[in-house]
Amino acid sequence: MLLEFSCSNFKSIRDKVVFSTVGTDDSKNEEFLRNFGDFRVLHTSVIYGPNGAGKSNLFKAIEFMKDLVLNSCENGEGQVLSQPRHKMAPKDEPSEFNMQFLMGDLRYAYGFVLCEGLVSEEYLYYFCGENVVEVFERVGGEVWLGDKFGENEVLLKIIDDKLGVNKLLLSCIGDNTDICEINDAFLFFKLHIVVQNMEMENNKEDCINAMMENEEMRQLIVSTFRELDSDIKDIRVEYPKVKVVYDEFETDLFEEESTGIKKLFYLVLPIVESFINAKVILVDEIEVSLHRNVAYEIIKLFNTSMPQSSAQLIFTSHDISFLSSNLFRKDQIWFAQLGKNRATDLYSLAEIKNVRADENIAKGYIMGKYGAIPTFRPKGGGDR
Repeated sequence: MLLEFSCSNFKSIRDKVVFSTVGTDDSKNEEFLRNFGDFRVLHTSVIYGPNGAGKSNLFKAIEFMKDLVLNSCENGEGQVLSQPRHKMAPKDEPSEFNMQFLMGDLRYAYGFVLCEGLVSEEYLYYFCGENVVEVFERVGGEVWLGDKFGENEVLLKIIDDKLGVNKLLLSCIGDNTDICEINDAFLFFKLHIVVQNMEMENNKEDCINAMMENEEMRQLIVSTFRELDSDIKDIRVEYPKVKVVYDEFETDLFEEESTGIKKLFYLVLPIVESFINAKVILVDEIEVSLHRNVAYEIIKLFNTSMPQSSAQLIFTSHDISFLSSNLFRKDQIWFAQLGKNRATDLYSLAEIKNVRADENIAKGYIMGKYGAIPTFRPKGGGDR
């Protein structure tokens, strides 16, 4: 599970912004939370704000961090890293990325700093009970290993042979050692963060298998397709084929169905697969991808169906119909707005004072009570 992400000097984000899924001590809708030690972690979060405020850039920053962890080890000598700075930032201003997350029974803290396209700092820690265990710290090309790892020959060889100032150490180590604490940190980025529309078709086989193994998920997909076409009665899986069932005939989803039906399948399946396999999925403007009723049911599914699951849904939206106290706690609702120097400011509803427990949040948002003056979609039917 993603616990916290922060970054600075990335696209519209200039000063450090912090996004958190750690619940407050609010007792409302306790079933929306998963307990992990002293933490209470939220399964869903939504970010509102006008166009151009930087909602999408938060997701792009997470995707950027993931990409460097997975791929920077392949950089050749002399190659500099991409560093999409804020337009008002000087060339030598550093960009910083930090993340805390859960993998198995451990909480991790990982981050790095880029300066002029090179790695200037990097660190990895994990928490074991009350103890903080250092895996490594790095400044430029110099690395300090924690006491538990300092004599690991494989690790030392990787540092000597592969590490460069244009590569992240976690990327170089990856899953190339038998140190499970390091492997799990890498695998969180590789397997457990999903940005919608990224590698969707490559996940088709896994998604079909997931649909075969979970009847609730199959029914959810059926209801999604019915929102688009009420004549659809069922979805039947005969691996590797998926059949769309109508009253008097059936079609092969991939060979015979319309582009619209196939597109919907590729939009819904990564969300389904993420739920089943306990991943963190980021969806930008969920109402554009999914009909409102379907999106509403998916949000409720992540919120309450499996309280011990590690699955998380984090999405942006303009649709104020989701702003209901029955669907979200205050600490699940976030706002993005442009502040001074056209830089993104990010904050949660829980940080705003004098918000009543029974307050009409949608009305307050429209009235501008919480800042981030909204761009919203009117209520009504129609496919999205």
